[in-house]
Amino acid sequence: MARPKRFIDGLLVNWGDDLFYPPVRPTKTPTSKPLDWANIIMPDKPAAIRAQITRTTQKTPEVMVKITSKMGAGKGMVAIANHLDYISRNGKVQLEDHEGRLLNSRADVKDIKNDWAEDIPEISKRRETINVIFSMVKGTPAAEVKEAVREYLKQEFGGKHEYVFALHTDTDNPHVHVCIKMAPIKTRSKRLNPRKNDLQRWREGFAQSLRKYGIAANATPRKTRGVTQQPLHQYQLHQSARQQHPIIRKSAKPNFDAHTKEILAWANIANVLAKSEDRIDRQLAKDVIAFIAEQPIKQVGNISVQKSNDDISTPTEQLSTGIKLKWYS
Repeated sequence: MARPKRFIDGLLVNWGDDLFYPPVRPTKTPTSKPLDWANIIMPDKPAAIRAQITRTTQKTPEVMVKITSKMGAGKGMVAIANHLDYISRNGKVQLEDHEGRLLNSRADVKDIKNDWAEDIPEISKRRETINVIFSMVKGTPAAEVKEAVREYLKQEFGGKHEYVFALHTDTDNPHVHVCIKMAPIKTRSKRLNPRKNDLQRWREGFAQSLRKYGIAANATPRKTRGVTQQPLHQYQLHQSARQQHPIIRKSAKPNFDAHTKEILAWANIANVLAKSEDRIDRQLAKDVIAFIAEQPIKQVGNISVQKSNDDISTPTEQLSTGIKLKWYS
């Protein structure tokens, strides 16, 4: 029996939240507001969940946003100055600051160092800056990557924190290095102290900015995509670009227990969409099951994935939790 759109939308948001926006374990002293995905990024949440499902099942390229954790990074102006020299290639690569000023020479980079040194000691026991890399897959236009990063930085940190950024194209993956002062511009505001939920919000915001520039981009947790391998570190990307020390990854485990929850969420999403009165939803259910069939885990308890030649011209009750999932083909 076909289910009305309101019914489908409610269940879709419920399972979509589990799959794409899992709750983050609370800290004793939360440093950021809880994510309000419905209002911040997804004003029409059911439509946004459907779009996210479509991008994920179609394997839309994933953005990478990573905080570099090199020992001593950001702990005082000595370390910060070295990092600014690195990302500017000693003044050969253009830097841009939070006010849109372009720094095109070593003298310009020295000026920003002097500015920041006014309130940052040479050596500090705490991190005074945070270094972040925004990266996209090979073949993505570098200019659009830079524009998307610029737009998102202004949205996220504009008027709150000072920062500089630089586009690098020395690897196959165009990427932008960002150095952000953790101390706020306004004296009474809180220091920057990003957590896991902040990083996911940055990824989603970056992907959204890229899409505005016509770049297909997605931002989903690795487990949601069935990925069991960590991404390469920046130094490994540089080694690969220079054809030094070939990167060898260990094979992923075929049955990765941590993916159980995600497979169940995908299964329930397929169930919901298959019962919709909307044929587009039922086609999306077919895409979801085809996507599940490619995952490392194909069975959780008594839920399994198998091919089927069933028609999707009408809603089906056959995709129900606890019963075999069928791949409509």
